[in-house]
Amino acid sequence: MSELAGVGTDIGPASTLVFRPLSVVRQGEDYLVGDVERGDYIAVPDIGVLVIELLRSGRTVGEAAERASAAAGTEVDVADFARALCAQGFAGPGLPGLGGLPGLAAAGGHEVSRSRWAAVLFGPYGWAVFGLTAAASAAIYLARPRLFPHSSDPFFLSSPVRSVAAATVVMLLLGFAHELCHLLAARAEGVPARITVSRRLYLLVLETDLTRLWSIPRRRRYAPLMAGIALDVSLLFAAQVTLLGQSAGWWPLPGAAARALAALSYLQVAVIVPQFFVFLRTDIYAVLATATGCLNLWQVTRLTVRARLRLATAAQRAELARAGPRDLAVARWFGWVYAAGMVLATWFFLVYFLPVTIRLLSSMARALAGADIGHAAFWEALGFGLLLLLPRLMTLWVVVRDLAGRRRR
Repeated sequence: MSELAGVGTDIGPASTLVFRPLSVVRQGEDYLVGDVERGDYIAVPDIGVLVIELLRSGRTVGEAAERASAAAGTEVDVADFARALCAQGFAGPGLPGLGGLPGLAAAGGHEVSRSRWAAVLFGPYGWAVFGLTAAASAAIYLARPRLFPHSSDPFFLSSPVRSVAAATVVMLLLGFAHELCHLLAARAEGVPARITVSRRLYLLVLETDLTRLWSIPRRRRYAPLMAGIALDVSLLFAAQVTLLGQSAGWWPLPGAAARALAALSYLQVAVIVPQFFVFLRTDIYAVLATATGCLNLWQVTRLTVRARLRLATAAQRAELARAGPRDLAVARWFGWVYAAGMVLATWFFLVYFLPVTIRLLSSMARALAGADIGHAAFWEALGFGLLLLLPRLMTLWVVVRDLAGRRRR
C-alpha cells in the first residue's frame, strides 16, 4: 500500500481534479481506495472518501474543503490531500488521458459481477466440500498411518535420477495448476490476475499477482487466496482414496500405478506443508494478513524487525511511524515468527540447499566426464542434470531480473 504525502503539484482553491476509475472498500476503521487497473491502493479515513466524492463530482478544492470541514467539525486540508492523490496517480488537474473516465464506486464497497460457476465452486457449498475433503484426508492418515508418504516414495521409476527428474517436472506442473486456480478464482470474482515466475528467498516459485483483490470486500478475497490449496488437498485426497481402496482390497491396482500415486501423495504433502511457513509470504500468510485486517503486514514486519535490531535507516523509521495501528499491532508478534523463520531458512540453505546443489553439479560433471559425447549416456546425463538444476538456474535468473529492475527504477 502507498502512503499519502504532499507534493509540489500546483493545486489551489479554484482547482478541479479528474479521476481515474477507482474502487473503495471498507477495511476496518478506514477505506481502501485503489486503482484496480494498476493494482495501487491507499488507506483513507471516512473524511478522505467524502473529499474524493466531492472532488469527483466536479467541485473545486475550495468548495470540497468547505463541505468536508463542516462535516468533520474541523479544518480539512483538501489542497494537500489533492496533491497526494495526484502524486499517487489517482487523479490529475485535467491531465490528458484522464478526462471522461468513470470514477469512484459507492463508498459501501466496490461490488463486481460474479459468475455462476464461481458461486458454486467457491461458494459455501464448494468450500464445504473442500473442508470435508481436508478433514477426510487427515482422518485417512490417522486411521492408516502406513499410507502416510515415506521418503522413498518419490523414487518410483527405474533409477533415482529418472525419478527425481520426473518429480521435478510433476512439481512444476502441479505448481502451475495451483497458481491457475488462484487466477481463475480471482477472475471469477471479476478481478484481473496474472501468473509470474518469482522466488521466496532462494526457492523458485510460480506466483499469482492477486494485488487487485483489495478492490473487493474482504469476505470475497478468501476464495481466490485459498483456491490453490483447495486443489492440492483435492488431489491428495484422490490419491489417498485410491491407495486406501487397494490396501483394503476394494480394487486391484497395478504396481506402477500404486508407486506413482504414492509419489504424488508425497509431492502434494511436500507442497501443502510449506504453505504454513508464513514467514515466506505463502497463501496462508495472505489469509492471515487478510483476516487480521492488515494493509501492509510484510513491510511493517520487516521494518519492525530491523528497528528492533537497530538496523533501520531514518527513512525506514519514518515509514514505520506512518504505518497503520493494526499492522503495528500484528507485527509485534508476527515479527518473532518472521525472525525465527529467517534463521531456519538460513540454516536450511547452508546445511541442505547449498550442499545438495554442489553435489548435483559435481555428479553431473563426473557423469559427463566419464561418458562419450557420441553415446546416449552422455546426453541422458546432460538432460537429466539440466532438468534437476532447472529450478536453481531459474531462481538465479529471477534474482538477476529483480536486481536489474531495481536498478532501472
